[in-house]
Amino acid sequence: MTDPKLFQLTEKDKAKYLELIDKIDTDHSRTVTKVIGRKISTMLDDGKLNSVEVALIDDISMLLEVLELQSELPNSVIKKILFAMTYFVDDNDEIPDVIPDYGYLDDIKVVEWVLDDIQNLIPPMAKS
Repeated sequence: MTDPKLFQLTEKDKAKYLELIDKIDTDHSRTVTKVIGRKISTMLDDGKLNSVEVALIDDISMLLEVLELQSELPNSVIKKILFAMTYFVDDNDEIPDVIPDYGYLDDIKVVEWVLDDIQNLIPPMAKS
């Protein structure tokens, strides 16, 4: 079974990602959200999901729900959510997604980092 502790974000990673987040154009949110369904379908079609992949799909689904249902989110939160989603759909990120059992370790860490960062800004009904 895949251990999510095998991959950790460094402070250097976080600084790089914060720079990328600043550059995100929130006008492209629909483009990003349209790709999410296809990515999740591909994961499901590939067969058995490990615990990291299940948690990742749950977290991405929650971020998608927050983005779509909460119209009053600060722009900085929207950018962070879009970054997490963009990272998730990128097959060739830090650890390519095609690597069995390990390909989504970086994705889950990025998504968890974003969730931790914005958790106090997400309306309570969306946290559950």
